Amino acid sequence: MSYSLSLSPHYRKAIFSAVALQVIIGFLSLMILDGGACAQICGVALLAFWGGVMVLIWRHPQSPTYTDLQLIRFGYLPVVVIAFIVIHVVWSAKGF
Repeated sequence: MSYSLSLSPHYRKAIFSAVALQVIIGFLSLMILDGGACAQICGVALLAFWGGVMVLIWRHPQSPTYTDLQLIRFGYLPVVVIAFIVIHVVWSAKGF
């Protein structure tokens, strides 16, 4: 039984762009002197983003649409913004 998934070559450029964007945002979040809270939020957003990318690739392995590629390329930015808002609300409700 084979568990390999052959991917379209169109994913390569989008994934490379996403990783480059995440390295830049991750480095900048590590430079903020807030005790690591910003880096933790970016790390949570990173895990959520790649989970979504894996589902997207699993659903369209050979025929990615333009929207799929754009979501992979630039989707990390809205995920980080949403993660900051949601985590800030949760931390405020808990009293942190």
